[in-house]
Amino acid sequence: INWLWENTLDYNVNLGKDHTLAILAGYTAQKQSNELKVIQANSFPDDQVQTIGGGIVIGGTNIQEQWSLVSSLARVNYAFKEKYMVTGTMRSDRSSRFGAGHQTGTFPSISLGWRIDDEPFMRKYDFINEFKLRTSYGLTGNFEIPNYGSIGLLSGANYVLSNTIVNGVGRSTLSNDMLSWESKKQLDIGLDYGFFKDRIYGEFDYYRSVTSDLLLNVTIPSSSGFSTALTNIGEVENKGYEFTISTKNLIGKNFQWSTDFNISSNRNKVLKLGPSGDPILSVGSAGDIRHITRIGDPIGSYYGYQVVGIYQTMAQIAAAPVDLLVGTGVNGGARPGDIQFKDVNGDGKITTADRTTVGKYMPDYTYGITNRFKYKNLDLVIFFQGVQGRQILNLTTRHLLNGEANFNSYAEYNNRWISVSQPGNGVIPRADRNSSLHGNNMRPSSFQVEDGSYFRLRNATLGYDVPLNKTSQKLRIYVSGNNLFTMTKYLGFNPEVQQQSTTSITPGEDYGAYPISSTYMIGFNFTF
Repeated sequence: INWLWENTLDYNVNLGKDHTLAILAGYTAQKQSNELKVIQANSFPDDQVQTIGGGIVIGGTNIQEQWSLVSSLARVNYAFKEKYMVTGTMRSDRSSRFGAGHQTGTFPSISLGWRIDDEPFMRKYDFINEFKLRTSYGLTGNFEIPNYGSIGLLSGANYVLSNTIVNGVGRSTLSNDMLSWESKKQLDIGLDYGFFKDRIYGEFDYYRSVTSDLLLNVTIPSSSGFSTALTNIGEVENKGYEFTISTKNLIGKNFQWSTDFNISSNRNKVLKLGPSGDPILSVGSAGDIRHITRIGDPIGSYYGYQVVGIYQTMAQIAAAPVDLLVGTGVNGGARPGDIQFKDVNGDGKITTADRTTVGKYMPDYTYGITNRFKYKNLDLVIFFQGVQGRQILNLTTRHLLNGEANFNSYAEYNNRWISVSQPGNGVIPRADRNSSLHGNNMRPSSFQVEDGSYFRLRNATLGYDVPLNKTSQKLRIYVSGNNLFTMTKYLGFNPEVQQQSTTSITPGEDYGAYPISSTYMIGFNFTF
């Protein structure tokens, strides 16, 4: 059940020829209720019986949820000679998902604009038809958490009473009366430009945002009876730029060609974490701790041991720091062909204290380019897209590059270490049926972190407009393909993978994710 009520007031004030003022005020209230009832039964006499009462009821559940959001908004726009512009907004939201007394968030913002191309000193530059500087600063809020996220919930839990198992309930989540809005402060500085009557146009933006009181499920001591708790913790900075440019390369009568290009970069860094600044260690898809969120690094960085190389001889092993994490089985310990790990803290031993940041999911930059060609009635659109500097935690290597022959292997495994005279590519360790008993090569490490950069032909479409006698009718025939080819060094199926999309602190995992599909289409559009 969804219920929504809203009311707005939009008013324009006439202040004279050179001044414009617009005022907007609004109020919305939204409420949503969900209910799910499930009854389970078996032992039906035959398939003709379609009612629950025809069988033996063996169980059931009844789930009811409800949430509400009340919002108010006010906005003022003012412009002088359509050259100097200012906008101020104020928004207030109240969500039922937070603790009592902490449900309301207030989020103001202000933006300024200056059309520099309208200034007298710009008139001599007749090739410039648009040059606008703009900036804004404001706050936004996030309340996307589970319903009743601040309340300690109960769930079914059997217990023993007088040597008999009886039904009961127990706490399934921790309560947090102080849970409140996650907020983001952001500064934007931008420039819109257009040259040669918009033969060249686009925009450039620089931004910096700081997100405070992040809503995260953080790991807590198991002695509490729980594994995680939802809380407001930390502060994260994102800053970067976005640049777009569009060009009309050829604008002839029969042949036209235009290009759109964009590139963007974002740098993510954790600024604060709780009162003591302790890092957050997070368990990945494979069950081990594989991510760390700590001050100075990107959120959800990969966490493990840093690979130095491949041992070539026993003498090299003897001269290296003592690895206390190798196996202890028959002929236990590292052997030539096993991975050598880095002694990060310099204490002469490889221990759990040597785990460190070994990669990040955030790319250095992303980009895309689209070319549009048209010759008479024939048109072609080609769209390329790419990512550079992204790293992926390829957890499938735990099985497909582990050398234990439990599964098929990547073809790359042909480049493994075989002997001193056949050292392979210096990256992949030797074949070992029981690596966990010897070199322990598959511990969380940079060996499982791969370059996820790629360049992809995202779409290509070829179309033809069939000439018709009647001007009111149009027929277009086209062929199109998506994800036609990808250039990448990544071993997995898809370098865009994001295994755990429900949480921001365990990004970039590939643990057997399904590959992206290439699609081909033939069709026509008929208008009459």
